[in-house]
Amino acid sequence: MKKIYLIPVVVTIFFLSCKKDTTQGVQPKYIDSALMFLENAVSDSSNENGFYIKGDFNGHKICFTTTGTGACNQFFVDTFMNAFFIYHNHDTVTSDNLYLLRQNSNQSIMIALYCGQTHIKNRSLPYSQPHPNPEHCEFTEMQFINMRSTNHAAQNSPKDNYTFWGLSYIGINITFTSLSPDYIIEGNFEGSVSTNTGSSIQVRNGKFRIKLVVDDVYIGSGNTTNNALMSGRRIREQMLDRTFQINKTSN
Repeated sequence: MKKIYLIPVVVTIFFLSCKKDTTQGVQPKYIDSALMFLENAVSDSSNENGFYIKGDFNGHKICFTTTGTGACNQFFVDTFMNAFFIYHNHDTVTSDNLYLLRQNSNQSIMIALYCGQTHIKNRSLPYSQPHPNPEHCEFTEMQFINMRSTNHAAQNSPKDNYTFWGLSYIGINITFTSLSPDYIIEGNFEGSVSTNTGSSIQVRNGKFRIKLVVDDVYIGSGNTTNNALMSGRRIREQMLDRTFQINKTSN
């Protein structure tokens, strides 16, 4: 009789042992502290006839309609920040830069789309990036910035964990769907953006509607395309640095 009951006892011990091992093998869920700012991110209200950049960021629906308040107004207004810069060498258009930027109402997050060589005034729409035959310096860079980060690392440094970025040929897809006669541009975007420290945000259902100011810039001789692109890059970096430092000071 002992042999009859031995098997159930051994089987029972085996299953209890398995259950115990399984419980002990469960790893705690990893929480990326660099993404915590999304949990309580303020989303602005908007309507389809307003001006905005919005989307789903790691499952958080956030709408950005703000161009700056208080001290930021002198640097962060549509007539400068959201513009289509066209660079000319005499009568020849050499290049262009398209800037689309917004913050949320408490200025804790800024989203920016920097586009080069779009020739958007003369494009047949819809126009998408990436596409199979890009010209030199034709790309879009997306930045998604935690403006309230307590990290004092320089932006774009190896320890920068607050600037999430991506390019149209490395993770970002963008489509410009319409441009009105008064320069209201609309489109959509999706993809992923990452920090230099490895944190990432999945972007879905991105959409923008922004009114642009067209700025014709006449530059000197030389390599006009590169000069124009460097000029646009300096403007962009100055805008970001001023805005970021103002927000840091206000906090």
